[in-house]
Amino acid sequence: LPVRYHDLHAIIAKAAPDFVEFHFSYQDMEIDPATYVPEPLSCGYAVHSPDLFRGDHILNLAAEDDDWWHRSIDELNKVLDLTRAMAPLFPSTEVPVVIVSLGGFTSTDPLAVTERAARYERVIEGIGLLDRTGVDLVAQTLPPFPWYLGGQLHCNLFVDPADTAAFARDSGLGLCLDVSHSKLACNHRGTSFSEFVEELGPYVHHLHLVDAEGSDGEGLQVGDGDIDWPVLAAQLDRLAPGVGFIPEIWQGHKNEGEGFWVALDRLEQWF
Repeated sequence: LPVRYHDLHAIIAKAAPDFVEFHFSYQDMEIDPATYVPEPLSCGYAVHSPDLFRGDHILNLAAEDDDWWHRSIDELNKVLDLTRAMAPLFPSTEVPVVIVSLGGFTSTDPLAVTERAARYERVIEGIGLLDRTGVDLVAQTLPPFPWYLGGQLHCNLFVDPADTAAFARDSGLGLCLDVSHSKLACNHRGTSFSEFVEELGPYVHHLHLVDAEGSDGEGLQVGDGDIDWPVLAAQLDRLAPGVGFIPEIWQGHKNEGEGFWVALDRLEQWF
């Protein structure tokens, strides 16, 4: 289940999940984890890196601007440091997953397809400057039109299956398949989501399960969007067996996590 520090113990008391995925803000990064986890817990853990850092800095390892690029690397290294510092509090986790949106967005127009390779190379160069000791850093698949700081951007990387799979092969990083993001991308491109999953499935180390509609209807409750869940579950069972997942429903934490419980009830018939 997805958690923030302040709701961690309520979630554990209610559901005893196998593992929790911490969704950190940059303010959370400044808190000692022992403040909220004073004793080790029996569940496992994963960490979702913030996208946004102090001073409206959006993480972007594809940035051409050197200052932006170096700061993104520094901020992500802090996320990895924090993840390692949390390890003694979750002794059942051998190698924690760290989910990150690595960037590659533009503000006005999408990149030409021919420009993507250079941006992926920039990301891989940045990854080489990270300390990934003791963590499994995974690149999240992204939607075509993310919203940051009140504006809609164009995502160019981690949106189409062929170049995302090539990145996984070239970088050695696994992927977090966010099925909502990727279904939106396929809807926008008019391409097959099943073929998308077939191509990326072998590289998936983590999953965000949540529905989608159209090209920007993100975070919908399971069953309320366009995803064919029986087909997706059969594919993932074959391509990525045993991979951990969370139900990443928008506002799912409200009413003591009602959205998450509904999602898990619905998913149980397939997963």
